[in-house]
Amino acid sequence: MSEPEKSAADELKEAVWEWTQRVVVALVLFGGGILAAWFMWGDAAQLRQTNKELQDQVVDLKNQRETLNTRIAREARDKEVCIRDLREAKKAGGPAAAPAPAPEG
Repeated sequence: MSEPEKSAADELKEAVWEWTQRVVVALVLFGGGILAAWFMWGDAAQLRQTNKELQDQVVDLKNQRETLNTRIAREARDKEVCIRDLREAKKAGGPAAAPAPAPEG
């Protein structure tokens, strides 16, 4: 018993139906993947919290860096003042000259 001959219209209908099934299956699989990804990472509450903590840490480190740069600049300025006062004291009276006043701070 062999299959009866199919008309061109019947073959076209079967081909369209077959491709429709393939497209539907592909869309279901793709939609399922999107849904699974949404459940795993969609809300990303943990990632937002981690990101906020890291951003806060970056801000704190930038503030610390700025504070340290300010301290370094102040110390360099004080050093230049001390060197200048030392030179003036050596010119004025040698080793017997009065010591410069200690800076307050």
